[in-house]
Amino acid sequence: MVVFFGSPDFSLPTLERLLRSDYRPALVVTQPDRVSGRGKKLVSTPVKRLAEENDVPVRAISSFNDSDIKNDLVGLKPDFFVVVAFGLIFPESVLEMPSRGCVNLHASLLPSYRGASPINRAVVNGDSFTGVTTISMEKKVDAGPVYLQEVVGIDPEETAGELFDRLAGAGASLLIDTLSGIDAGRIEPVPQREEGKSFAPPLKKIDGLIPWDKDAIKVYNHIRGMNPWPGSFSYFRGKYIKVKDAWPCDLIKRPCPPGTVLQCSDRLVVSCGKGALEIKKLQIEGRRSLEAEPCLRGFDMKRGERFRGPE
Repeated sequence: MVVFFGSPDFSLPTLERLLRSDYRPALVVTQPDRVSGRGKKLVSTPVKRLAEENDVPVRAISSFNDSDIKNDLVGLKPDFFVVVAFGLIFPESVLEMPSRGCVNLHASLLPSYRGASPINRAVVNGDSFTGVTTISMEKKVDAGPVYLQEVVGIDPEETAGELFDRLAGAGASLLIDTLSGIDAGRIEPVPQREEGKSFAPPLKKIDGLIPWDKDAIKVYNHIRGMNPWPGSFSYFRGKYIKVKDAWPCDLIKRPCPPGTVLQCSDRLVVSCGKGALEIKKLQIEGRRSLEAEPCLRGFDMKRGERFRGPE
């Protein structure tokens, strides 16, 4: 018997596969509904909506301190807890409940990028590959022994959002293979190695601020890695500017401060710490998102002006 723990879109492919398998969850546990949008409406997690559509019982919790959820979980006599981007830390007392263990899917090749933002960090760092890993959960987050891993290449033009979708699909297959492998006695978890360990802390909105002082390739990777959230942004004449798409157009050291507008007629080119970046799509505060050329026609930008941080 399986209990599934998950909340965001990344969890959906795994839950969909479980629903069609021999490991159909008896219960889905997710985060509570949140207020969202200008209308301040309560919105359920994607996992909750999918579970309800498939007539699977759902519990929404904000912590494991509630004795009711612990009693309910124990009463189910679970074989497996399957955890995919749930969003809460599991206490040791909960980790010990399932007879076959707690299996977690993580979107990196552990021990690289332990933490909440492994996909974004891999893209920001310009990695050529990443992957998915299933582990046996321990009290220390993302540090448990490894069951299975699958390598996934990263396209040099791919955004974090696009990679997110591919890793979610790859992870769903790996998770099913892990459960069947454990049941058949084909796999045992192997302790994570210490070498190569790195961390991916949760992203904050300010992480999207474009680091113009870095070279053009790193700025380009930052823009890819922050897409779709928190999004890459800068300030121009005090206005908040979102950069939706860009491309490094040279790597030559330029004798001007980073963030300087080099060209703003038919194309928008901005200097970096080394080289320059062509901004292909942007959104100026209070306006809709546009390709660079039509955006420039409606905004009197001049060469030599600068994109900066918040003032």
